Formats: sequence, structure tokens, C-alpha cells
Amino acid sequence: MSKIETQLHVVVHYMAAEQPFQDHHADPAETLGALKARVLTAFGLIEGNLPDGNIATYTLYDKKTPLENMNQTLGELAAGQPVLQFKLSQQIVQG
Repeated sequence: MSKIETQLHVVVHYMAAEQPFQDHHADPAETLGALKARVLTAFGLIEGNLPDGNIATYTLYDKKTPLENMNQTLGELAAGQPVLQFKLSQQIVQG
């Protein structure tokens, strides 16, 4: 298999961002947890306690399905498709 065939194009949309996160060469072995960490960094977001005492968490969605297994790989989710598209949603819990 060539390197091109073993890479995925990942797009993550976040409503508050002008442009989506894109990785044209994502590794199918990468976990959702690792991808989520890269996406949060790219958007300048931090999960956890906010200065105002509230708590921010972020969830990746595949269409309307929340992705909860952070150990799942991108390759498993892609199921042979070359492009993965996710949405990132913020939840704020008042502290």
C-alpha cells in the first residue's frame, strides 16, 4: 500500500471558528483522543476549569452521534472512506 492510501483527510468543524481544522495526512492508527487534543490546540481551546469558575468540555460528533470512545482509531471510524468529517461542540457546566 502506498503512503497516500494509508492516510486520511480529517475535517473538524467548530461553530466558533472561521475555518475548520483540517489534516490531509492523518494516520488511521491515531486515536480519537489524540485527534481531539490536536483539534483543541489548533482552535486554542482548553478543557477543564475556566477563569469564571465554569467547566468547559468538548465533544466530537460524527453527524449527530457523540464520539465517546477516545481509544477508537480514525481508521476504525473511516471504515474505508478517505475523508472523515466531525463537528466539535462545547459544553459549559456552571461551577
